[in-house]
Amino acid sequence: MPLLFQTSYYVVNNVNAVLYGVELVLYFLTIQQWRYNRAHTSWDTFLVGMNTVQLVLITIYWTTQVYFGQEMWIVHSGYPGGIDAYLAANVAVWYQTWGSAAVQICVLMTDLLLINRLYIIWDSRTIVIVPLILWTAQIAFTIGGLYEAGRPDGNYFAGVANIFGTSRNAVTFTTNVTVTALICARIIITGRRLKAINQDASVHTGAVAVVIESALPFTVFNLVYIITFALKSDIAIAFSFHSMFTCISPQMITLRVLRRRAWTREIRSRYLTSIQFNEPPNPSGESSTQVSGDPDKVDVELGELGKVENQTLADSSTSALTDGETSRKGGSSRLS
Repeated sequence: MPLLFQTSYYVVNNVNAVLYGVELVLYFLTIQQWRYNRAHTSWDTFLVGMNTVQLVLITIYWTTQVYFGQEMWIVHSGYPGGIDAYLAANVAVWYQTWGSAAVQICVLMTDLLLINRLYIIWDSRTIVIVPLILWTAQIAFTIGGLYEAGRPDGNYFAGVANIFGTSRNAVTFTTNVTVTALICARIIITGRRLKAINQDASVHTGAVAVVIESALPFTVFNLVYIITFALKSDIAIAFSFHSMFTCISPQMITLRVLRRRAWTREIRSRYLTSIQFNEPPNPSGESSTQVSGDPDKVDVELGELGKVENQTLADSSTSALTDGETSRKGGSSRLS
């Protein structure tokens, strides 16, 4: 085994240890905020439960990686044939496959959460069709890769397992880029339109919101890892710390949700309503606002508006009739 691979493996174990500490801090802040909130929605409880499961999964992943390094460098440092021979003989050991399965399940959960955030921010079922198809493909490649890597002669970094792994990473990256780009675009464009009408929405459209809501760190680090992994570089293992962000990114989203700073359907509707009624008209003299959203909702809103206008007209007519009748009575009394 080249020195670069050993160095990369050692470095990533230490980086993962730091990121695991970050995850623990975020998790306890989340639990503290959840207990502090007096009113809990079912979505709050679900997110906290999901974060707990992901914490267990990422703990399995990190501990198996550290344990394998200990076995390879310390316990079996005198293995016949050296470290290369030990790695070749034990790369498919059961706990390595267990750790890989844990982190890949964590990735699937994170991507599904991001697809949900995409749906909430865009309010469109159509826009999540492609990400859901890609997510389904991830499941197939994940199962295939784990099966090949877990075989007695399997190796995650070589052979068929490497092909499955590269395909899974490519599909995962495509899903992340697609969802991240759409979320970022929606938030940034909405923020600019709100700024144009002098409405402050920095809490939901600022840089922090863009980075957290779109899980941008996970997508960026995943790109670097996929490039080096596809090239079969020994340094690829050093960038596998992106796996820790499959737990950190959802944790930050949950914390924003519990602090009532995350995007919700109500927040989205409020901002779009402000834009629709406050944007200036375009040069042609027509309103530049386009009604978006569910047509049924628009029909209901227009129906309610019509009812208000009809009621206003009715009130005006009644007032006019009352004034006329009063005037006639006044004239009659003067004649008497």
